[in-house]
Amino acid sequence: MKLAVAANYDAAIAPELARWPVEEVYGKLPADGISGGRPSYMGSPIGWDGLARYAAALRQRGIAFNYLLNGVCMGNREWTASWQKRVVRVLERLGAMGIDRVTVSTPYLLELIKARLPQFRVKVGIYAGVDTPERARFWEDLGADAINVDSLALNRDFERLSAIRAAVRCPLPLIANHICLRDCPLQRYHQVGMAHASDGSGGLFVDWCFLRCSRLRLEDPSHMIRSPWIRPEDVHVYESMGFDTLKLLERGIPSEELLKRVRAYGERRFEGNLAELLLPYGFRKAPRKERFWALRHFLRPRAMRPWRARPLLDLARRQGMLFALDEPLVHIDSAAIPADFLEGFRTAPCAGGACTDCGRCRRIADAAVRLNASAREELLQGYRAAERAMATGELWSV
Repeated sequence: MKLAVAANYDAAIAPELARWPVEEVYGKLPADGISGGRPSYMGSPIGWDGLARYAAALRQRGIAFNYLLNGVCMGNREWTASWQKRVVRVLERLGAMGIDRVTVSTPYLLELIKARLPQFRVKVGIYAGVDTPERARFWEDLGADAINVDSLALNRDFERLSAIRAAVRCPLPLIANHICLRDCPLQRYHQVGMAHASDGSGGLFVDWCFLRCSRLRLEDPSHMIRSPWIRPEDVHVYESMGFDTLKLLERGIPSEELLKRVRAYGERRFEGNLAELLLPYGFRKAPRKERFWALRHFLRPRAMRPWRARPLLDLARRQGMLFALDEPLVHIDSAAIPADFLEGFRTAPCAGGACTDCGRCRRIADAAVRLNASAREELLQGYRAAERAMATGELWSV
């Protein structure tokens, strides 16, 4: 099983990555004028020169770099000559530094790249929502070299996964370690918001969707089991179905945490707190951020009343979201996950697409998931206050 690993731009770990079946590392500059899949404020502070050095260090170890152009919305700017020229300039600059892989989520962008710069290998991102054989065939016929299947919906739907695998010839990577809500009702809104928060336009972006799903997980820890992640111990199940690449999240996390994930899926086993492989936050070391990070992105008086924004930053800080956290809030005991965990989903009612009241995930959560009780209650109070302030307009300069 090959691995596609998130970039944190630490070239020093390239030799360690090369010890495992890492085929490519994927990432993006914080802002390049083209929509992506993460807000610019979450991007590691790196420029074109730094990207060139990082990609070269990977290439020396036989690892490719995949550049993300994976926003789901380009604001209709793709129909302008200026935007198209920008895309071509970006691609030419990538090609000059030896990068020939990109990921897109919009069909026109794939078609544009294949027509104008056919030397690029183009992967379809998860935000394209490929969750049926018909959708997979559409993208392959359009020229896709690989397609990220909609893991948020399908990782435990073995019937549909098998049908998609049989429908196309190209590789179908699966995201292994996300903890998104199962069949997330916020997914489309979230993806569009992140696309516009990454296109360099400079508008304020409050990640309401991420805050809401984080609150829902705290309220109901069974969401942490229902989320369709893949355990390292279950990699062989997907491999036997014909899936040969796992994509590992999360971009910008500390090197030791990133390598922990690579080792776990490379070895196909993990003992300890499974949340360390799944959560995109809560690390003892904070991710790298640009100077004056909060001031640049959140404490701008024209967008938000600065003194009102502090509760949102405090919520993030207390959970280790883009900040360091001394003690983990969430513990998922990997030893308490049943050995037949994945097999149970083949016959469970949710295998048909509806999450019913069978109670299996809740029982597993009761046995495996532990939360810091006092911190949990404080955070839930903070979430409710912040949501109320956003809904009533207290946060905004109106």
